[in-house]
Amino acid sequence: MYEAVLFDMDGVIVDTEHSVTEFWQRLARSEGFSIAPDDLERHVYGHRADHTLRELFPGISPDRYGEVYQRLRENQESLRYTAIPGVLRLLAELSDARVPVALVTGAQDWKAAEVLGQLDLADTFDVLICADDVALGKPHPACYQLAAERLSAAIGDCLVFEDAISGVTSAVTAGAACVALAAPHRAAQVIEAGASTVVRDFERISFDPYEHLLRVGGQTGFPFTTARESRRLRAN
Repeated sequence: MYEAVLFDMDGVIVDTEHSVTEFWQRLARSEGFSIAPDDLERHVYGHRADHTLRELFPGISPDRYGEVYQRLRENQESLRYTAIPGVLRLLAELSDARVPVALVTGAQDWKAAEVLGQLDLADTFDVLICADDVALGKPHPACYQLAAERLSAAIGDCLVFEDAISGVTSAVTAGAACVALAAPHRAAQVIEAGASTVVRDFERISFDPYEHLLRVGGQTGFPFTTARESRRLRAN
């Protein structure tokens, strides 16, 4: 039985793959190279900016990181964000059913504030975990462990929605079940990372308030219970 839902942000709440790719490829071109698709998967999507800089930009010294962060912030704050299809409806259904929800992102708090403000979700999440809340970013499990702790939930009672391999690894290593959002050509990768099922978006995901069941694609169902009932079951 589950009692809380934890959402990644980029690629799960908002469609940002193109803008993220464009920023880092533009920076790479300015340094005289381009980033291979495999490196985007391994070191960009789902990762914090400091990880990307360390792994892919050895020519940029740490004393220049502040300059890159400022360019990244200006870029991200200039964008208009589009919600992943179906996610706003699902969040409303979870809210109506009083299911606790958390946003767990490797982005900085200013980006999370921009995204949530644009999508009118500023008051939606019970807990918000951003890059500076943990010492180690995804794929380390700390961010999801902290989110569960702040929700007063056992991590094993949390269902996570992720899109990046690093994020799926983080969630599963923490001890949560994970549903991955991925295109068909990436499905095998996220399953290998530990996702229990794969979907393109949230269009065929819904929360049934009568059966207290989160349905995925009409086939897979995740049963939920109230936080009070879950704590009672753990105590027994």
